[in-house]
Amino acid sequence: MSKTDQARDVMLKAHKGQTRRGGEPYSVHPIDVVETLEFLGVKDENIICSGYLHDVLEDTKYGSDMIKSNFGKSVLDIVNELTFPPDVSDEDYWKKCGAMSSDAKWVKMADIISNLGTVDEKSSHFVTKRVKALKIIVKGLNLPIQN
Repeated sequence: MSKTDQARDVMLKAHKGQTRRGGEPYSVHPIDVVETLEFLGVKDENIICSGYLHDVLEDTKYGSDMIKSNFGKSVLDIVNELTFPPDVSDEDYWKKCGAMSSDAKWVKMADIISNLGTVDEKSSHFVTKRVKALKIIVKGLNLPIQN
């Protein structure tokens, strides 16, 4: 089994029984994040694994030591960058997004795209906070944006 397949399996088990606000299984979100990464052309195994695992530290009992032993320090470092305390201020959220490594920025960009694309209603604040973060991340990745 590949490392990315293992990450997918761990995510499915870790989020088992959890649902999103719209009622679908929570696992739909990390799968969508990885599909978005792949659509964007990301092939790096550590980034893809981090896409699957990006919410496990916040939302499950799967711990840092388990990520490190099963997927390595690089994946753990990326997942740690993507893990926010529940009471983070908007300013700290944006600052942390801007300071992320480029690997973490790819996952965060795909995460935001996935979250904004879900069908449940989002508050204006939710959308504004994430769109601003997305702008910070894209600027930090120095992507060749065409007009």
